[in-house]
Amino acid sequence: EISLLVLLAQTTLIAGVLILLPLARFSREGLRAPNRWRYLLYFAALGFGFITIEMALLSHFTLFLGQPVYTYAVILASLLVFTGVGAHLTGRFAAQPQRALRRIVPLVLLAVLLTALATPLLFSAALELALWLRVLLAVIVLAPLGILLGMPFPLGLRIVSEDTATLIPWAWGVNGFFTVIGTVSALMIGMTFGFRLALLVGALSYLIALATVPFRKGGVYVV
Repeated sequence: EISLLVLLAQTTLIAGVLILLPLARFSREGLRAPNRWRYLLYFAALGFGFITIEMALLSHFTLFLGQPVYTYAVILASLLVFTGVGAHLTGRFAAQPQRALRRIVPLVLLAVLLTALATPLLFSAALELALWLRVLLAVIVLAPLGILLGMPFPLGLRIVSEDTATLIPWAWGVNGFFTVIGTVSALMIGMTFGFRLALLVGALSYLIALATVPFRKGGVYVV
């Protein structure tokens, strides 16, 4: 526990120096943008939520695939590919990104819940299958969740670009900062409370993101 706390302090300091400090030096105008704190909380919650879900999945699927090297290769590659697919698909919602976001985030929560409930049953039933079949099942299970996880970030960027483009560098930076520190935080949560709670924390982060992003109706911001 002490080692993880020290690692968390180190990653927070290094990420702050390498990510937030340059932004404060060279993109200070972004901090004067309207609704800046709500947007920044949105991207912070996305970064923390995504990495928490990813770390929980890595820990959980290690039990299923048998070797960490297989798990990291399959799970990371699958999530990267499918989140990229999800990001690409958001181009279809370019005209109404806010409406799409309100529909996609609840689907993310549903996908996380189903993954947490269904994977133990899947693992029990398929644990004796050949490795390539287990890899295929893992990819299939991760596909819908990965696609959905890839959508909120580009949709948020589109909303910010339409509202206040000066905040875009901060959106990227804050998301990256909380992704970095979230890696260690997710390990601490998973080791202390287990895989399902880590997934729940990640899902709640997406819910917080949805609750904080400003929405406009008829040119007026609404809660």
